[in-house]
Amino acid sequence: MNESLAATLGELQAQIYWLHDALKFAELASAAATIYMKLGYTQQQAETAGNLISQAYQFADDAANAQKAGDHDREIQFYQQVKDKLIQVETTLNYKNTIAIHQMQWWMHFRHRRKIQILLHLFLQHLKAVGLINLFTAIKLTYFLMEIVRVHKSRDIETTKNNAIKYWAELLKIKPPQYPYLG
Repeated sequence: MNESLAATLGELQAQIYWLHDALKFAELASAAATIYMKLGYTQQQAETAGNLISQAYQFADDAANAQKAGDHDREIQFYQQVKDKLIQVETTLNYKNTIAIHQMQWWMHFRHRRKIQILLHLFLQHLKAVGLINLFTAIKLTYFLMEIVRVHKSRDIETTKNNAIKYWAELLKIKPPQYPYLG
C-alpha cells in the first residue's frame, strides 16, 4: 500500500467537500478527476468522471433546495438526476457493480437527517464495491466515511483530511475491483 497515494487521495477527497460548500464546482470536478487519474484511469475517463460528479453535487444541492421549499416531487426528480450522473460515472470507469443508488440514497438521507438509512446505504455502497470477501473492510470504510461526514459537518478540515487518509489507506490495502468512492 502506498501511504503517499492514500495521503494525496485523502487530501483531495477532503478538498472536494470544502469546494462543494464554497460552490466551486469547476475546482471540485478537477479534484475528483485528479483522484481518478491517481487511481490509474485515463485522463479522459478521469475528467469525464470529475465533471459528472460535480454535476451530481449540483443536482443534490437543487434537491436540498426543493426539500426546503417543500416540493417533494421536485426533490425526488433532482435525486434521480444525481443517480443518473453517478451511474454515468460508473459507466465511464467500467464498474461492474452499480453503487450509484446507494450514494444517492445516503446523500438524500443525510439531508433528511436519517442516520440509520445513511449508515445502511454507506455500508451497501462499500460492500457492493469491495465484495463480501472484504466484509470487514467494508465496515471499516463505512465507519471512516461516517467520521468524515460527521467531522466535516463541524468544519474541522484537518480531522476530515486525517479520516479521509485513513479511508484511502484501508481501501488501497485490498486493491478492489472497483472503488466505492463516487465523490
